[in-house]
Amino acid sequence: MNAPLAQNKDWIAFAEAVKPEFSRCTFQARLIAGCGGAEDIAWAVFFHHGASSLEWLESEIPFLGKSRPRDLIERGKSDRVRECLWKTP
Repeated sequence: MNAPLAQNKDWIAFAEAVKPEFSRCTFQARLIAGCGGAEDIAWAVFFHHGASSLEWLESEIPFLGKSRPRDLIERGKSDRVRECLWKTP
């Protein structure tokens, strides 16, 4: 069985690389809460989606099989969201 993506050194490097951008986020607490408390996901969401990050969490995402990222996170499938964010150009 593979280790959780949150423990993958390449994912961690990516999350750390995009973390500085998060300092511009004016709704950090809400975004982290929307990401189930996972700061690494919040950093990546904000990096890719900026001011529309909260809306993205509530959107049906084709890469996620039309699932909403927030629903996946709440169901313990955070790694699917991490993978989506990691593969987003």
